[in-house]
Amino acid sequence: MPVGRILHSAWQSVSTPMLPMLTWLAEMAVVSVLDNIEEGNLRIITSSQVYSFGKSPRKQFGFRESGEPGRVVLRVKEETFWLRLCLMGDLGFSEAYMYGEVVCDDLIPLFLIFLQNKSRLEQLNSRFSFLSSIPQKITSYRFLNTLSNSRSNISAHYDISNDMFAGFLSKDMTYSCAIFEELDSDSDRACVRRQNNVSVAESSIIGLHTNKTNGVLKINGAAKSDCLHEGQHANGVNGINGVHKLNGDEANSVSIESEDEYDELEEAQLRKIDHIIRLANIQPGHRVLEIGSGWGSLSLRIATNPAFAGVTVDTITLSSQQLAWARKRMADAGPDVESRVNVHLMDYRAMPKEWEGRFDRLVSVEMLEAVGKEFMEEYWRVVDWALKKEGGVGVVQSITIPESRYEKYSSEIDFIRKWVFPGGMLPSVSFIHQTLTAGSKGRLIVESISNIGPHYARTLREWRQRFLDKFDDIIAPALREEHPEIMRAGAEQADREIEVFKRKWIYYSCYCEVGFTMRILGDHIVTFTREGNTSYGCNVFN
Repeated sequence: MPVGRILHSAWQSVSTPMLPMLTWLAEMAVVSVLDNIEEGNLRIITSSQVYSFGKSPRKQFGFRESGEPGRVVLRVKEETFWLRLCLMGDLGFSEAYMYGEVVCDDLIPLFLIFLQNKSRLEQLNSRFSFLSSIPQKITSYRFLNTLSNSRSNISAHYDISNDMFAGFLSKDMTYSCAIFEELDSDSDRACVRRQNNVSVAESSIIGLHTNKTNGVLKINGAAKSDCLHEGQHANGVNGINGVHKLNGDEANSVSIESEDEYDELEEAQLRKIDHIIRLANIQPGHRVLEIGSGWGSLSLRIATNPAFAGVTVDTITLSSQQLAWARKRMADAGPDVESRVNVHLMDYRAMPKEWEGRFDRLVSVEMLEAVGKEFMEEYWRVVDWALKKEGGVGVVQSITIPESRYEKYSSEIDFIRKWVFPGGMLPSVSFIHQTLTAGSKGRLIVESISNIGPHYARTLREWRQRFLDKFDDIIAPALREEHPEIMRAGAEQADREIEVFKRKWIYYSCYCEVGFTMRILGDHIVTFTREGNTSYGCNVFN
C-alpha cells in the first residue's frame, strides 16, 4: 500500500471521533492569526457567526484609491476548512477551495490582502504546519525528476487533453507568457465583469459579448469605460503603459490572418515568439534545437518564415498529446515545413549521440521549470553538449522566483508543485546563472537577461476568461471523454470531479496572476552564447 494511503488511513481512524474538537481548536488558532490583519478587510462567514478582520473598506471590491486592498468575503461550507488552513497554511487553503469547503467572491483581492499582511500572517504557515510537513516530505520522493518518471510528471499537466487546452489558448496554441503591446488594455473588460457582480468562486461567470461599432470596442453593449481592474492604476498595474517597440516596429511585425479573426492574445503570443527568434539571431541554413515543443508554435513560426531558408528544427517533447498535435500542424503547413521540422518524443537527456555539437541555435520556452533542482546542471551540460563549439547561441525563457524566497520555496511542496506541475520547481535567476556556468564548465556565457513577468498577469487573465467561457461547451466534455472512469463513477461523482478540476484551474490562474503582478514571480528570458562569438552582435533593444 502506498505510504500516502497508509498515512491517510491512520489519520482518518484517529481524527474522525475527535473531528468536532479538532476543527474548533483549528478555527480558534486561525482566527487568532487573522486578527493581525491591518490592510484591507476580510470577512469570514460560517454557519454560526461572522468574523471580520482588518479595516473597514471604502469600496466593496478591489483596491481603494490609496492602493490598499478592499473587502473580501469568504464563506465556509465545511468545517474541515479550518483544519486544512491551520495544518497546511497556503496549501491547505488551496485544497479547501478546490474541494468547495470554502468559497470566495474573488480570489484576486483575497491574495492581495494576504500579501499586504504577509509579515503579520507568517505564523499561519509556521506555527502549525510542521504537523503536515513530515507526510509531505515522506511522499514527495515520487516527485523527484528521475529519467523514469519525468514523463509521468509532465503528463499530469500537459497530457490532460489537446482539446481542453485548445479551449482556452489562442489559435497559435502557445502556453507561455505573451508580450502585449499595452500591458493593461484589458482592464475595462475586467472592470465590466466586476460591475456585473461576477463571482468566480460560485462558478457563475457571465460570458462577455464584444462587438465593434465605428471602430470602438463595446462590451455587453457598453462602450469602453474608465474603470480600472483591481490593483491597476491609470498607467497600468505595474506602472507600464506598453511594451518597448523592438526594432522600432514591434506591433506591426506580427501578422494576423484577417481583421475578423483578430485576437489580441494571439498577436501577443506571436510577438513573444518573434522576440525569442530575434534574440536567437537565427540565420538561413541554421540547425535549431528546441527543448520543449509545446504544440509546435515556435517551430512552425521559424519554418514558415521565408527569411529562414534552409533552416531545420529538431524539437523534443515528453507529451504524446503534444507530439501528435505538433506533427499534424507541420504536415498541414505543407511538405516543405514538414520536411524541415522533426518532432521527437524524447527526454533531453536521451538525445542521440550524433546530435553532439550539431546545433547552431537552441531555444527553450518555459520548460526549465520542469527540470527540477537536482538536474539543472545536467540540463546545461546537455545544452553545452548539443550547441556548436563556435558561434552557438541559445535563448531560454523560464518562470522564476525571487532570490529571497528561493531556498524556502525549493524545500517545500506548494499548491502548484503538488497539483499543477508535479516534479516542477521554479529556479531563481542566480540559480539559472550558477548552474549554466557549472553545467557548461564555463563554456557558455550569459549575453542578456530580461523579465517579461508583468505580461504574464494579463496572459493569465485572458486564459481564465476563455477557460470559463468555454468550460461547459468544450473543456468539460473533453475531460469526460479523456477520463471515462469519471463517468463510470456516476453522474453526481463525475460532476463533482469536474468541478474540483475547474476550481483548481481558477485558483492556479488567480494565484499566479497576483504573483506576477506583485513581482513575487518573474518570467526571465536568458540569452547565452560562446566566448569569441563576434558574429552575434550586440543589439541592446532586443
